Amino acid sequence: MANVFPPVTQPNNKENLKDDLTTRRIRVFEGRYGTNALLLAYHAAFPLTLTSDLLYCLRENFVPDVPWYAVADVLLSGLCQPAGYDLYEMEAKTRDGLLRRLCKQFGEQRLKQLANFMCEYIRNRLQVEKNDRALVFGQRPDWTALAYLSSDQQELINAIKQELQQVLASTDAKERIRWAVLVESYADLLSEKGFEPLLLQWSQQIIDGEPIQDEEEKEIAATMGVSLQTFEFDVAAIIPDDEAGEQLQTFEFDTVTVNARGKVIHKERNQAFYFPEFLGEAVGKPSALQIEMVAIRGGTFEMGSPPDEPQRYDDESPQHTVTVQPFFLAKYPVTQAQWRFVAQLPQVNQELDPDPSRFKGDDRPVERVSWYDAVEFCLRLSQYTGRPYSLPSEAEWEYAARAGTTTPFHFGKTITSELANYDAGYTYGRGPKGIYREETTEVGSFEIANAFGLYDMHGNVDEWCLDDWHDNYEDAPTDGSLWFDNNDNLSQKQGVAVLRGGSWISDPIGCRSASRNFNPWRDDINGCFGFRVACGVGRTLK
Repeated sequence: MANVFPPVTQPNNKENLKDDLTTRRIRVFEGRYGTNALLLAYHAAFPLTLTSDLLYCLRENFVPDVPWYAVADVLLSGLCQPAGYDLYEMEAKTRDGLLRRLCKQFGEQRLKQLANFMCEYIRNRLQVEKNDRALVFGQRPDWTALAYLSSDQQELINAIKQELQQVLASTDAKERIRWAVLVESYADLLSEKGFEPLLLQWSQQIIDGEPIQDEEEKEIAATMGVSLQTFEFDVAAIIPDDEAGEQLQTFEFDTVTVNARGKVIHKERNQAFYFPEFLGEAVGKPSALQIEMVAIRGGTFEMGSPPDEPQRYDDESPQHTVTVQPFFLAKYPVTQAQWRFVAQLPQVNQELDPDPSRFKGDDRPVERVSWYDAVEFCLRLSQYTGRPYSLPSEAEWEYAARAGTTTPFHFGKTITSELANYDAGYTYGRGPKGIYREETTEVGSFEIANAFGLYDMHGNVDEWCLDDWHDNYEDAPTDGSLWFDNNDNLSQKQGVAVLRGGSWISDPIGCRSASRNFNPWRDDINGCFGFRVACGVGRTLK
């Protein structure tokens, strides 16, 4: 609609308001998450787009004293907005405000250091093939938008630019427009200091030249005998007073260590971080029903059992070193109340029985669910929350179960029915016999967790992992990732999967941290089979 009023010179209240909102957003973030997290946010403002892996690397290289969980604080707060799977962006004014504070805190030389770091970061994702450098994108071409030009790395920049041209040629119109808009939002401060993102020249050609139209738009315009033109418009953003965002909370729990006979010789009070995933009428609003997602710090461990572990199996070999990235894992197996809520959410691939369990109880773990059922649960939960939920990889599960221990159980060398729900008519090592309950128990009812704050990792229900079954660990991934033989389209996968942890019907051997249940086909349903959900880096379901 044309503006029929004469122009009037006014203060730019919109800019002032935006600046005020930016200042308030940063102030609220610091008040909520602390100065350490804010230091990481300063550095997170430099790349055009952020991934979890990139932010972990920024922390390790520039602010290593900042706690690792500050990565989640930055990505899940109001400073960032999701732009795709494990891909985040910052609003331009927020980015600019953080970078100006970065320069004040660390000096302008830090910008050059960050630019050089970004080039090195991308170079580590380059491979040499037929004497030509090519970016290893997989299905993630977004890496090209991550860096600013740095004159110190001209050879590398030219290689990246060449690859960028190839990517742009194969990218559809809508995606190219999104990238162009992204580049236009880069920080004013970086422009002032002479830094230029890799996509800038290309994006200006798009915005200053003819508008990009996809094939459907062209066809509609041709049919109607019209030409499409561009127009400008304002978008209003509503920002709540409390700058809604996720905040990691703390909880306390008890851990115990037992001797070879199962006697508790040490009990300790510990603390861990988590965030509540609320399951209620409104997404993200507090509700009584929730899934508590515990922060699992990254680290390295020996996966599998050592040759001298009693009653071990060959499928637990060879023991090998695995490095796992930080992620979140549910404090408990999924309960029947949680299952019912998610089962009534919109279907993704298949229907879910809202009440499949043999042993009834809201706080008992859901059981009699197949691998496909568990995957559908994760898909629906992801769709509902906007966060990437999945089953854990087998390596993630064992890393989480061990929680830094190397003994058969996180309790120690044996297990007792006072600490877990299993068939205690059998013993392990010199441990005692105990109660065989012949049914599931309410999650967390033994009130003893491992050092990460996870409950029921031994017994109660077997827990599905996402990986394909393998007879041993030959050629297993060493980075904690999923181990698929072929098709990664989960709704189409066939064959045998993996269960971990043992159940109420298992003997102690099957409840060890290293034990692997190799019997289940993906469509098997059993009163022993349940699962818990994971959330975090490098996971996606389809």
